[in-house]
Amino acid sequence: MKIVFRFALCVFAALALAVPASAQVTTGSLAGKVLNARQEPVAGASIIAIHLPSGTSYESTTRADGRFQINGVRVGGPYSVTVAFTGGSGAAFAPETQENLEVFLGVAADLVFNVKEIAVSETVTVTATSDAVFASNRTGAATAVTRQEIATLPTISNRLESFVRLTPAMGGNMSFAGQDNRMNNITVDGSYFNNSFGLGNQPGDRTNVAPISMDAIEQVQVNVAPFDVRSGNFVGAGVNTVTRSGTNSFRGSGFYQWRDQGLTGTEAKDSTVNVGTFKFSNYGGWGAGPIVKNRLFFFGNAEKEETEQPGTTFRANRGGEAAAGSVMRVNASDLDALSSFLQQRYSYDTGPYQEYQHLTPGRRLLGKFDYNVNSRNKLSFRYNQLDSETDVAVSNSSSLGFGNRRGNPSLGLNYQASNYQILENRKSGVAELNTVIGNTMSNSLIVGYHSSGESRATRIGTFFPFVDIL
Repeated sequence: MKIVFRFALCVFAALALAVPASAQVTTGSLAGKVLNARQEPVAGASIIAIHLPSGTSYESTTRADGRFQINGVRVGGPYSVTVAFTGGSGAAFAPETQENLEVFLGVAADLVFNVKEIAVSETVTVTATSDAVFASNRTGAATAVTRQEIATLPTISNRLESFVRLTPAMGGNMSFAGQDNRMNNITVDGSYFNNSFGLGNQPGDRTNVAPISMDAIEQVQVNVAPFDVRSGNFVGAGVNTVTRSGTNSFRGSGFYQWRDQGLTGTEAKDSTVNVGTFKFSNYGGWGAGPIVKNRLFFFGNAEKEETEQPGTTFRANRGGEAAAGSVMRVNASDLDALSSFLQQRYSYDTGPYQEYQHLTPGRRLLGKFDYNVNSRNKLSFRYNQLDSETDVAVSNSSSLGFGNRRGNPSLGLNYQASNYQILENRKSGVAELNTVIGNTMSNSLIVGYHSSGESRATRIGTFFPFVDIL
């Protein structure tokens, strides 16, 4: 059991003035400038951004150079951004709005408002153009995977690697930029979410069960060489994930999916192969909505899955058979005699030595609450849990002194009770407070807790001294 507690405080200025800390990016930004017809900056203009699905609002004011930036903005959209200004000496322009704006994780959406001083009764034309300083492509080598892409891309495992492969820097098995896959830094909602045991490259690798459903993910960003100093602690890539939040609409979805051995081949050249029985089932759903409209929201997801596959497709020799294909050298009569002896002498149940199944059950849940304290303070809390286990065949490691005898199917066959289980149980929680301070500063307070357990157990019987017969 390994328990990790992280506490991070990150205070940064609007123009990328940041203090390196353990916190990772969980939000996006809205930035830009307001210019008049002479391309002069307009100071003191009010900027109001509204996340339309939830009614969450953000406010700022342009500085003397006409620029504005709103940090800590919820990812996704669509957003509506309105600029309004009434200056002295009769200078004024009517409120103007840019619609259908999307905010991406760790990226500033760059906006330019070109306005013309008019009398109050006149109309104003506002256009949006690219700005080199705030360009959204100036984020380093990064790839964003949006909610829409997550929902439409095909996947078999329903795990993260099916989606982050959209980045050109990814090789095989979650390896980025040619680095070992354990050199990545995976975060969820700003909290570390790595495989602490060291034998896998991400949580869920020990049992191959996804710790968080992709139905609960809002956006994923893969950073290889980020400009943002808040992203770090990796050599390969930073895989930054934020989970979904509720909106002002009640929404939900449920599903059930399954597959069997019908997709598995049964012939090799002219030989018929016994592939055994495979079963997979996964069912669950999610729900989201408002608790208090425009202020307090919830999102919840729960799923259960189970994989069943052959523990072995080899069988014992019935006597006089040639040891070939799936037929072993060891006689069934000898295995039956040994099992009977252990049962009578030691009351030890060996279980079967053939035609038994390996099981991998998994249960995961996630709950999240978002609270809009006011236009300058946003609070969120997320908790998720994974309980999973998988059956594993008895080790054939040469370090145990057995060479490859048990790994050679023609030389060895073991009882089911000789196998063991790997458990992967994870609990993770994170709370975040995003605060806008004036027009130039913002503050992000993240408190995270992560507990991971990768113990060993046995599915049947009790622990018993190992018997290896040559």
